[in-house]
Amino acid sequence: MLITPNSALYYLVQFLIVGNLLALLIGVMMLTAPKRLAKFFKFTDRWISTRRLTKPLEVPRRADRAMLRYPRLLGAVLLASAALILIKGIIFISSLSVHDGGQLLARFYSGTNLSSMAWEILWLALIILICVGAMLALIVGVLSIFRTRQLRHWADTTTRWVSTRRLTKPLEIPRYPLDKMVRENPKVWGGAISALAFFSVIVLWWFIRHSA
Repeated sequence: MLITPNSALYYLVQFLIVGNLLALLIGVMMLTAPKRLAKFFKFTDRWISTRRLTKPLEVPRRADRAMLRYPRLLGAVLLASAALILIKGIIFISSLSVHDGGQLLARFYSGTNLSSMAWEILWLALIILICVGAMLALIVGVLSIFRTRQLRHWADTTTRWVSTRRLTKPLEIPRYPLDKMVRENPKVWGGAISALAFFSVIVLWWFIRHSA
């Protein structure tokens, strides 16, 4: 297997070599200076709560209330936009075949290498997505004008707040069983880490030298 110097696999192997060299350094420090490394671990093992960091993002902001303050105006805008998209879209789509639509997408994304069938499937998917979006806008527009109460009920149902902080609370408990084992036997773990890291560096270096 040949690895070119500018390929992604080449940089991946280089990254693994650097990582194993760092692991080798840590293993040697665990063998020679475990107390100094313990002080370093006390600094790096500080618990950072993601729940506390994401707390400002957990405040619900109801944009639907501002939008539904003038439901008939919202409905008129949605109806006009949906009608324009459907009319113009039908006129444009009817002038192109599926093959021509696929070629049009391929010209827009000339840097992407896909088969003509794949571009045709993407063209059909794009047409379906636009039509579904326009129909949904049409339905919401009609409800905004004639069935405002029903639209408010749907908005309250679909915008229920689900707190990710509450769901991830069990994951926020610090667990350090492996750290405790390493600190109790630093020289044993240091020898194992050093041996594995040294072996990995040799294997990766041999691989990159004989595959280049």
